[in-house]
Amino acid sequence: MLTEAEWAEALVPLYKEYYLTEDDVDLAKSDLLAPLLQFQALLRDCRQPGGFLAHYDLTEVTVVTVAAKNLFGLFGDDAQECFAVGYDHYLRSLGLALCMLRHEEDLAASEYDAVPRGKLEMRREKILIRLVGLEPETQIGELKAAAVDTFVSVTGTVIRVNAIKPLVVWCEFLCEKCEGATPRYFPDGNFDPPPACSCCKSKSALVPHRSSARTVDFQKIKLQEVDNCDAAAGRIPRMVEVELAEDLVDSCVPGSVVTVCGAVRAMNSEVHGGRFGKAAQSSSLYVLYLVANSVVSVAQAEASSAQENVEFSPEDLDGIYRLAHQDRVFDRLVHSFCPGIFRNELVKAGLLLALFGGAKRKDETGFTRSDSHVLLVGDPGLGKSQMLRAVSMVTPRGIYVGGNTTTTTGLTVTMVKDSSGDYALEAGALVLADQGVCCIDEFDKMGIDYQALLEAMEQQSISIAKAGIVCNLNARTSVIAAANPSGGHYNRSRSVSENLKMKAALLSRFDLIFVLLDRPDSSRDQLLSEHVMHNHLSTKQKRQRIENGSQRPAAASQGSSLKQRLEANWAELQEAPISLYLIRRYIAYARKYIHPQLSPAAQRFLQDKYLQMRADAETSADGIPITMRQLESLIRLAQARAKIELADVVSVEHAHDVVEIMQECLLDTYTTEDGDLDFGRSGGLSLAKKVKAFMARLKKAAITRNSTKFSMDELLEVANSMALQVDDFRDFVDILRNECYVLKQGPNVYKVQL
Repeated sequence: MLTEAEWAEALVPLYKEYYLTEDDVDLAKSDLLAPLLQFQALLRDCRQPGGFLAHYDLTEVTVVTVAAKNLFGLFGDDAQECFAVGYDHYLRSLGLALCMLRHEEDLAASEYDAVPRGKLEMRREKILIRLVGLEPETQIGELKAAAVDTFVSVTGTVIRVNAIKPLVVWCEFLCEKCEGATPRYFPDGNFDPPPACSCCKSKSALVPHRSSARTVDFQKIKLQEVDNCDAAAGRIPRMVEVELAEDLVDSCVPGSVVTVCGAVRAMNSEVHGGRFGKAAQSSSLYVLYLVANSVVSVAQAEASSAQENVEFSPEDLDGIYRLAHQDRVFDRLVHSFCPGIFRNELVKAGLLLALFGGAKRKDETGFTRSDSHVLLVGDPGLGKSQMLRAVSMVTPRGIYVGGNTTTTTGLTVTMVKDSSGDYALEAGALVLADQGVCCIDEFDKMGIDYQALLEAMEQQSISIAKAGIVCNLNARTSVIAAANPSGGHYNRSRSVSENLKMKAALLSRFDLIFVLLDRPDSSRDQLLSEHVMHNHLSTKQKRQRIENGSQRPAAASQGSSLKQRLEANWAELQEAPISLYLIRRYIAYARKYIHPQLSPAAQRFLQDKYLQMRADAETSADGIPITMRQLESLIRLAQARAKIELADVVSVEHAHDVVEIMQECLLDTYTTEDGDLDFGRSGGLSLAKKVKAFMARLKKAAITRNSTKFSMDELLEVANSMALQVDDFRDFVDILRNECYVLKQGPNVYKVQL
């Protein structure tokens, strides 16, 4: 053990490193040495087996991560209040105390005869304290003027990551007169040369000795508050910049949800914008930012504390347990989901399955996609947008965007320039919805290239190569989209691809495609109008109406289909819907902890159904859209169906429900206007034979005429000569143009590609 005088002498160089000062200090006469010795004694006890510092080798590490509850538990009940007042001094003192412990261990390991104890100098490397788990957390929107110079913990989504730069923290200045060296620290990163030479006191020009400069890594990120359902509608999400240094740089990527502990600081708004000088300094407007002490990914924190259930309160767990042990939990969730939309039970069931997602599986090539994608297409006014809004509100992490106002970079990732001119990555909607759901309304009106979605939907990642930056960002999200047909109303004589004017490559990535049609039906219209009027009744009138049982249909018979069962128990279960908060908690719990596997019986059932659909598709002359993707979709949906009941094994009953939903989608997608099944329709191949025959006749006519240019009337004449039957010939020509069979070279002039 060193004496107090020896500690006072040995700690001076490290004191200057921690407090970033070149002033001489006599620690023996200061009030700092006694608290340091007390800190050292307390932390020495924590180095014993079972202590929170026992697993650290202080002779090797330069960063020590400490949980706030462990640290505050050492210093009594008022430790957190004291820390809030003097957090900066607190953290530096703890770092010095750990350096003292490291020096003791170095002394114990040294040879006393060869190196006398008093002459063994302390190492100059700092040990940084990273404080995690500070409670209570502060919302980003609550960071206002009163929060300046306080130590807070905030959670947000990383939306921008700047480039890593070197930050000078110390440099020597050489005097041109006496050639003496004057050291200088830069505590806030601002270049501030010394006013005079420390040797000759000359105020002549001091030249920085650049080769002596000490630098640390520095990076800026921008956080956006996590979606809060309680926030006022229309309010812009709050954002805050965070400064990272040393080991914290490169600790997160755009789209990550992180918890940052750090100090709130204020900066002149003109200086923040990159403007300097006296005019800039005279501004009295400031912006807030965070100086990070620790950055922890929420996903990593949950993985390390999975047994503590830190995300779920006891009330949440009790509600989840009660809901999971109720009868017909799947039916209850379906009827509680978006109750304002009448019926469409199978559509709601499909959306719920996408919200729960499948089980993640990792093989040699990486993770297999566990997220399902759903497309709602059909006539206007059937509640597609309302169901999308319900999905974004129910999911624990959801993003809602409109296709008509979305750009490619706004959906994926973009490169932006910061105030210094360097490029930074800024995340789009798909990256921000990582491990959540991205709802895209007006999917057919997106003025972007759909190729940007292909990688995100299948590979669950987004690649970018621009401005010398090549990177890959996670986009593990379920895409739920709603689209209207291009002609205003869905045309049964066309395929889904022709109605939406989308490529088959994009449509094939959707696990479920629901076609919603507004067909005249007197009985359904009667029930729908009653439902709308029921929503406008008072609470008392609703209760009387339910007691009278006017809306209660006949009960379903035993062994009925999923659709019949949901329609039969609708009136009974919609009387007491599950709260939106409990549904959110239930989905979050199932996605985090439940990872079901297929039972042998369910495997055989799904395989048989897939082979049957494949065989039925082979009877179609227009192509085979049933591929291995449909089998993988069935597996994901079956696992989601088991998750809803918090089951670890997928049963045959779960597989039955999923197959019925899939068959309903196939029936809607492949049924023609005559009610026949055409399995070539999803990819836009229902006119393939007609296109092939027409192009053969057109090429023959071009050779005969010795000209490849045709007018619209001449094209129609060729079609009439072969008795081609199409609904709208101009739309047929548009299909030929989209497939590059013919090119439009001017008004009413088309060139055939031979």
